[in-house]
Amino acid sequence: MKLIPTLAVFALLATTANGSPMLRMEAQGNKTTSIVQSGDQTEDQGQTQQTQDDGQTQQTQDDGQTQQQGQGQAQQTQEEGQSQTQDQGKQQQSPTTKTSDGCHLTGTYKQGTDISSCSLIVIDSLTVPAGVTLDMSKAKTGATIEFVGTTTFGTQKWNGPLVTVSGTDLTVKGSGILDGQGSWYWKQGQSITRPVFFKLQSVIGSTVSGFTIKNMPYRTFSIVDSKQTTLSGLTLDNRAGDGIAKNTDGFDLTKNDHITITGNKIYNQDDCLAMQSSTNTIFSNNLCCGGHGISIGSLGGATVDETTTVQGLTVEGNTIENSDNGIRIKTIIGLKGLVSDVKYVRNELSNVKNAIVMHSDYSKSKGAYTGSPTSQVTIQGITVNGLKGTATNLYDIVTNPKAVSGLTLSGVTVSASAKGTTTGLPSSIAV
Repeated sequence: MKLIPTLAVFALLATTANGSPMLRMEAQGNKTTSIVQSGDQTEDQGQTQQTQDDGQTQQTQDDGQTQQQGQGQAQQTQEEGQSQTQDQGKQQQSPTTKTSDGCHLTGTYKQGTDISSCSLIVIDSLTVPAGVTLDMSKAKTGATIEFVGTTTFGTQKWNGPLVTVSGTDLTVKGSGILDGQGSWYWKQGQSITRPVFFKLQSVIGSTVSGFTIKNMPYRTFSIVDSKQTTLSGLTLDNRAGDGIAKNTDGFDLTKNDHITITGNKIYNQDDCLAMQSSTNTIFSNNLCCGGHGISIGSLGGATVDETTTVQGLTVEGNTIENSDNGIRIKTIIGLKGLVSDVKYVRNELSNVKNAIVMHSDYSKSKGAYTGSPTSQVTIQGITVNGLKGTATNLYDIVTNPKAVSGLTLSGVTVSASAKGTTTGLPSSIAV
């Protein structure tokens, strides 16, 4: 039987009964492309499929050769490599698709995926492998990053972060869920290395809003060297880790200026807010539930500089429920720093252990208070104006009297079972 070159082949194989498969061969230039429509099946090598149409016979075999004759002639085609299933001739979407509007990421994330030219980045039900960061650090100025569906992250002992974002004038938003699969980490305790979930590094003039983060292995948001940025309408949900998860801070801030965190819901097992350092911060109208309250610190270093200074913080209109603390300042023994111009305004407590907490005796290495308030961090210009609700102890204060000045309390109407401890306050401060 004489072979006819594939360059000249246009063949149509079809059956009409009961959704039978259709194989369409289209000549494209000097190539013949096989398109298998939905419902097609690739038969094992050696099997043949015969169809008669007006007395013509086409025979397809998986042996790599095509034979064609007029009436009664046969055609053989070898299926080389992998066959690609298509739906009505449409290509299957790859995990990363670039369109005129931007980039669409779905399927399994590939490390090193370039999003730098995309104005819109849609992250849609993505699977991020263990040990890989979903990297948005090269987002172009003015880009929108949107989370839809549920994005999951593989589990591994590492520092993370699971997600990193950097850039200017960004809009990071969505209705989606980011699932860190925290239970894998929680059951192994604090001895293993755990990843930070979401790092905002050098983010300027941007907004982050709307989506949900759940099952955090460790700290949730780490915000570093960022300015003029607002985080709002987020849900940080670690309720599945109650009783077992540790160190699941909501928002950790370091060396930022003019950050606003407002209208969020935080369910966790550690600080709702942890101010390591930053200036001109607003934390308002948030719900903090199940953790350690709203904290400054732990804070302290070898010198007083931008890494050891919290200045110009307003904490207003928040609700703190079922937590160890209400509002707290903790500084590290033997170290220096500055906490200044801090206003707590109209916050409400419900079922907290300690309403107002100030400690100058925190040991970072031990992760606990020592009872010896040797911290040299200056605490000044602190105002509590309007604090209500319920607590076990009104105060838990152990401070260095040489380091504390300018604490003003007014409108404190917390119903507490006991006054608690007030040690080391200067005589000029009445509580």
